[in-house]
Amino acid sequence: MFDDFYRRKTVLVTGHTGFKGSWLALWLSHLGAKVVGYALPPARAEDNYVAAGVAELVEDFDADVRDQATLSQCFREVQPDVVFHLAAQSLVLQSYQEPAATFDVNVQGTVAVLEAARLTPSVRSIVIVTTDKCYDNRHWPWPYRETDALGGHDPYSASKACAELVAASYRAAFFGGAKVATARAGNVIGAGDWA
Repeated sequence: MFDDFYRRKTVLVTGHTGFKGSWLALWLSHLGAKVVGYALPPARAEDNYVAAGVAELVEDFDADVRDQATLSQCFREVQPDVVFHLAAQSLVLQSYQEPAATFDVNVQGTVAVLEAARLTPSVRSIVIVTTDKCYDNRHWPWPYRETDALGGHDPYSASKACAELVAASYRAAFFGGAKVATARAGNVIGAGDWA
C-alpha cells in the first residue's frame, strides 16, 4: 500500500489524541512509519486514542500546538519527514461558546506548525487538515469545489477558512508553491467519536 512510502519515515501528527488524529496515527503505524504525536491529552478515557492503545505505538509530545517554543523543539528533536496537522478546536457549537479560543487554536496553531516546519530542513511534505465547512455557504444544492470562495458564518468555519489562507501564504512565500497541501475533510463517523 502506498508503495511503502511511509515505511521507516518519521511522521509527525499534531492532534493525534483526537478522533481523526488517533485513527491516522494507527494507520501510519500500520504502514510502517515511525509516528510522533504532538497534542494535548485525550479528553476522556473512552476516546479512541485510549481505547485503541495509540500511546503504545507513537512517541508522545504532550503540549499545546500554540506553544511555538515547545513545538519547534519537538521538530528539532524529531526531524520529521512528513507532517500531518490535525490539532484543532473541531466543534461548531463550541466555537460559538469560545470564539476567541477557536480562532487562536485553529489559526495560530496552523501558523505555529508551518513556522516550525519552515525551520526544519528534514520536512518534505505537510498536510494541513481543515474542513469542508471552510467555504462561503451559499446554500446551493451542489457540492462545493476547491475554486469556490472561502468563508464561514460561524467561528469554527471562519477559523478553518483562515487556516486555509495561512497554508496558502506559507506555501507561496516559503515553500516554493510545493510541500504544503490542505485536506478539506468532511464529517467522519466511527468508533471513538464522542462529538
